[in-house]
Amino acid sequence: MIARLLDKLQQAGLILSDEDLASFTEAESLLSAEDIADAIWLALQMGTDESPVVDDDSDGSGQDEDTSTVIIEDVETKLPPLPPPPSVPAYLPQSSPSTADMTEEDITEEEPESGLPIQVQAAPALQDKLSIARSLRPLKRKVRSQTRQVLDEAATVNRIAEEEIWLPVLKGASERWLNLEFVIEASEFSFIWDATLMEFRQILERQGAFRNVRTWWLEGTEQGKLNLVSQKSQPPEFTSRPRSPRELIDPTGRRLVLLVSDCRSSAWKSGDIHNLLKLWSTHGATAIVQLLPERLWSQSELDVGVSVQVSALTPGAPGHKLKINQRLGWRELESSDTLTVPIVTLTAKSLKQWALVVAAVGRQRTPARWFDLNWVQDEERDRAEFVVDPQSPEARIELFEATASPIAQQLATMMAAVPVSLSVVNLIQKLLLPEAKPIHLAEVYDSKLLEPVKNLTPQPPSFPPAREENSKPLSLQERGLERGFPDIVNSKVNPRKSPREPIEYDFAPGVRELLIQRTPIDETTTVLDTLSEAIAKSLNLPPIKSFTALLSPKSDWSQETQAAILPFAQIATQVLHSLGGEFASLAELVEQDAQRRTDWIKPVSEPSLPDLKTLEFETARLVKTSDVDSYFPPLQVEQFSIATITLESEPETREHDLQPFEFTVATLTRQENQWVVQRQQGSNNQFIEVLGENLILEMVAIPDGTFLMGSPQQELKSSNNERPQHEVVVSSFFMGKYPITQAQWRFVASLPKVNRILNPNPSHFKGDNRPVERVSWYNAVEFCQRLSQYTHRSYRLPTEAEWEYACRAGTTTPFHFGETITTELANYHATEIYGNGVKGEDRRETTPVDHFGIANAFGLCDMHGNVWEWCLDHWHGSYEGAPNDGSAWLTDDESVRRVRRGGSWLNVPRNCRCASRHLIFPGNDNNHIGFRVVCEIPRIRQ
Repeated sequence: MIARLLDKLQQAGLILSDEDLASFTEAESLLSAEDIADAIWLALQMGTDESPVVDDDSDGSGQDEDTSTVIIEDVETKLPPLPPPPSVPAYLPQSSPSTADMTEEDITEEEPESGLPIQVQAAPALQDKLSIARSLRPLKRKVRSQTRQVLDEAATVNRIAEEEIWLPVLKGASERWLNLEFVIEASEFSFIWDATLMEFRQILERQGAFRNVRTWWLEGTEQGKLNLVSQKSQPPEFTSRPRSPRELIDPTGRRLVLLVSDCRSSAWKSGDIHNLLKLWSTHGATAIVQLLPERLWSQSELDVGVSVQVSALTPGAPGHKLKINQRLGWRELESSDTLTVPIVTLTAKSLKQWALVVAAVGRQRTPARWFDLNWVQDEERDRAEFVVDPQSPEARIELFEATASPIAQQLATMMAAVPVSLSVVNLIQKLLLPEAKPIHLAEVYDSKLLEPVKNLTPQPPSFPPAREENSKPLSLQERGLERGFPDIVNSKVNPRKSPREPIEYDFAPGVRELLIQRTPIDETTTVLDTLSEAIAKSLNLPPIKSFTALLSPKSDWSQETQAAILPFAQIATQVLHSLGGEFASLAELVEQDAQRRTDWIKPVSEPSLPDLKTLEFETARLVKTSDVDSYFPPLQVEQFSIATITLESEPETREHDLQPFEFTVATLTRQENQWVVQRQQGSNNQFIEVLGENLILEMVAIPDGTFLMGSPQQELKSSNNERPQHEVVVSSFFMGKYPITQAQWRFVASLPKVNRILNPNPSHFKGDNRPVERVSWYNAVEFCQRLSQYTHRSYRLPTEAEWEYACRAGTTTPFHFGETITTELANYHATEIYGNGVKGEDRRETTPVDHFGIANAFGLCDMHGNVWEWCLDHWHGSYEGAPNDGSAWLTDDESVRRVRRGGSWLNVPRNCRCASRHLIFPGNDNNHIGFRVVCEIPRIRQ
């Protein structure tokens, strides 16, 4: 087989024959048959234990014809299975004795851990590891060793030639320049950064820039002191005694200290960490690795220092020799009273700038903080923080939205739909929000949205062994577990932990429900579906694509499976109640089914009835007294008392309540190859709804009538969903002159809740007289319900037929002002023209509702563009089977998409036509969707 292999290689031109080798002048550089044989032998030695060498004994004699011949067969080799990916349990593990302390019975009868059965591999915490590794290249310089020597061949040869002295000349061996001390400050949310710091440490260890990398943990004690603990292995073993900070000092200056911290602990407020940094930076290069992005530094103790830019003239310059490239003011301090320390973040750009300064390459600068230690440690310094401690759910969310990044806000809304645990967050990050990083998770955990709660699973009381008076304080690992922190690798609880139960996090009361109400339903259901699929997969259940299948009370899951699903069901039912409608019905079914197995369901409070009043009245009945009674039998009277409810009737709007108003109607006409806006005065009636001081709602009277709904086939850029055209009879009603403004929304949002909580300031484009946007269909309905309750009138969204009838105002053209549209009359995306119209100003934002000063023939403004307007109707792909009485066209499925009308500032002209209609999910709340209201009672009297 070797011969056949060589023939194939020769035919391919990869090796030469013996004759060719003899005549080729560069034969040494080519592969010979012997080289190929050696390579094959080496490959066999590096393969599996089952050698692919087979002896050829084809003649059956038992003797090899040529023992030097190696026969290679095609062997199917399989790589060994990969180890399972690291995973994080959905809930923190319960305290348990170590394996060494367990008996054989304990090990065999160990109870399974509680929590969601999800094992999720965390996404890479450092997304750009290669760039981060490259940014540290300036630190890979070599220096002469002071302890190891090697032969200097050139110097030795020169000595022999010049001095005839046959003695070797030695020189210091070349070795890496720096040792690295990687110090991590323990904090309340250290578990969030475990994966990030582990990956960063691996980069530092594998970079080849450091002689040695040691990891330390800096922990605070109950007495307010700082302990420095060595971490010699992974997972950390905090069994050694605290070490002296001076152990990190190198007299030669060839040691680099990196302190990882978010700079917000009490040790920073007291100045203790500043003393450590001063000690280390006096003897060598020292820097702070800030875990938070620069936009959040003002919320940390870095704000006590002065932001400066520093450079270095010599490699590895200590802090007091860094050159500050700006003036700090008139006051000059001794270097012993100041601290200058560079600040870097875990980004390639920041690390590269800092590495260039440490290596003193060129005239580079890096950000730093300059501290006045006398001021930092001054006991009279005001260390009181302006702490905002909101209590209500609305205030908590408002504070979070004002300070958190958009990704953190999106992550919080997704977490509201599922149990709060690290593994679930990893699942969300992996499948739904890959751009989320640990900093965004830290923003959520460190916000007022979450609160630490005790484990829901009852645990038997446990008591720690009595501690001796002089025993050493609890280590960082013990303190972390006392606060509910998971172990970095195996999430097993240290047997020396505090008797306090592990702490989990959950949303503060009312926050989860409010977040769910503010989130589009389709986004919430997507999160539930994704988690349900992961749970089903982890439990080896049949494929499940919807959370309704996992929670269905008709499912035939085993008791063990139902118990595993229970933590998810607890949160899911809360979410479904917040969504309302068919989701709330499903939640009730799930709760009724679970009530037969557990008692965790919290009863849903019944809506309270109005106060009952007693009504007394008399009744009469005819009684037959004899066969010869008269035609008028006597009456028998009985008295009854019953309970009644007093209902307030809706106020009527009389004709004299209506007020006439005048407006300007604009019409586009074509004259001499150009469009001309013709204006004329119109008039109609309206009534004024007073909402508050200097705040009114103008409701225009829309008369009853008949119109042709939809667009004809020949209408430019029309759609089939606008057909067939059909005649609709519309009864009279009142419609808002303008879309609901932000001032009107804010007033109604402050009224008592009916079904949903309303954000008083949802709009992206701010302005009291601008239309409110970022309003979902559900929130628009809640607005109408609150307004109805406040005014005792019946307000609602317009039906699709009412909206088009009111928009056309008796016209049949694509727009109520004519055959085309112009930015002098409406706000839309004007980069595209309609028909033979013209381009105009593309404003890219909403305009005030009275910006153009024109209306249609009914007196309604902004019917084309500015913001889309919600309608009551469910979406249908055409008008086949549509009602012809102006009523809403509804189905039994409340989760279907709704209709929006009118176009917006973001849309091209064809979307702003009278007949244009679009579908959208009712939970969507984009910054181009608003609404206007209709009052159906009272009607105009003829």
